[in-house]
Amino acid sequence: MVGVPRSSSCRECLQRRVKCDRGRPECRRCQARGIRCPGYRRLLKFYNRTTGEGDFTDAREYDKRQAAQGNPNAATRVLTLLPRPSIDGALAPSLAGKALDRQTKEVFEYVVQATFPLTFAIFAPRLEPNWLDFIRYHQAAQTEPIERAVRLLNTWYLGVKNKDPAVVEESRFIYGGALRLLAERVANPATRGSDITVATAIMLAVFEMLDPLTPHSWLIHSKGLAELFQLRGARVHAHGFPRTLFITFRSFLLADSFVRGEPSFLEREDWRAANEEANAHEDRAGTSSWIGRMVEQTFNEIALGPGLLCKTTALIKNGEGTGVSRDDLTGRIQRSREIMRNLQRQLASVSGRDVNLKELGQPDDVSGDARASAARCLQALCSGLALLDQLSVLLEADKKRSGEGRVSEVAWGGAIPATSETIEGPFSAEDRPLDWLDQISMSMGTLAISNTS
Repeated sequence: MVGVPRSSSCRECLQRRVKCDRGRPECRRCQARGIRCPGYRRLLKFYNRTTGEGDFTDAREYDKRQAAQGNPNAATRVLTLLPRPSIDGALAPSLAGKALDRQTKEVFEYVVQATFPLTFAIFAPRLEPNWLDFIRYHQAAQTEPIERAVRLLNTWYLGVKNKDPAVVEESRFIYGGALRLLAERVANPATRGSDITVATAIMLAVFEMLDPLTPHSWLIHSKGLAELFQLRGARVHAHGFPRTLFITFRSFLLADSFVRGEPSFLEREDWRAANEEANAHEDRAGTSSWIGRMVEQTFNEIALGPGLLCKTTALIKNGEGTGVSRDDLTGRIQRSREIMRNLQRQLASVSGRDVNLKELGQPDDVSGDARASAARCLQALCSGLALLDQLSVLLEADKKRSGEGRVSEVAWGGAIPATSETIEGPFSAEDRPLDWLDQISMSMGTLAISNTS
């Protein structure tokens, strides 16, 4: 005999085995994940039931859409990992569609784990929902733009993994259709700033970096995403799925600013405050961690880098007629250096294995992923500090030359740090690892800086 569950959690939290706050009429966890809370009643019914129209997903309609896109055999070969028995279509047509949907989500999980392993490991427990939860459970993930973008990344991944050029070429064909859908949503004011639009744009931007049409085509996506993020505002991205979207792409926004030689909007106080608000939200939710707070503080300082580089370059080339004084700029750089050096000391203690963490006031049970995150974050700090050190030297040298009455002339690409021309940076070789975007993400965009000697 089946017993009635004793837990007073809602049915969704009970199924996910997470703590429910038992809010009425909907719990906060379901609200944060963007789904309708099923409530708290326990309905146990025993009855026979046949498949109804509401459950029916006609696999023939899927095949028609594939045929209309060009090459149905290639698309079916990529996504249908297991053969589809004909008896499914005769007895229970919905089984074919459900199996295909399940396999698609499983492949997408492989894509995420392969291309962004450390980023996902560090941030997924702190985000609600994370990407995998969104694709598995969120109603918005059932929309055509998201489904097309997921199929795009799945197809590319399977083509690369199996070394099948035909499948990789099929992913490029899917990209064209997904791009048209995105353009339609961006052109419509009602859908321009929605989560669906931004999520689709991010997945297409990731594909463009993995399989670029031109060396600089990723900049088109990153510029568009920067405008979408600013349109939505900073505070929106402090929690929920908007936070997940922001975390996914923010390092590439900084890399974009370094490449263009422009200040980043992420250096503004409202965006810095949004990161701090996110930390406070994690503390309240019980998902915060020491390494997470270190990463957020580091990101806030790295975000100042493109602006400081841009202002220093302009001042050295054009003098103090640029609207910022040399002394003020030097002071900003020194303050940022002090904060970074303090963060560097704390992160170095975690990334090292021979340090007594208790004596340093830090947890002594830091996981392997946390140590790896600390090491990547430490690399970002080292790059950021190297940039600020060079800028300080340049400003001091320019001050001395100006005092001697000489015209300041420093060629770009000489003493001033240069930046990479493409997103690949140090990963431009053919044998680059599958997780190279993850390394750029964890570097907070600093891999776009190529220091010259």
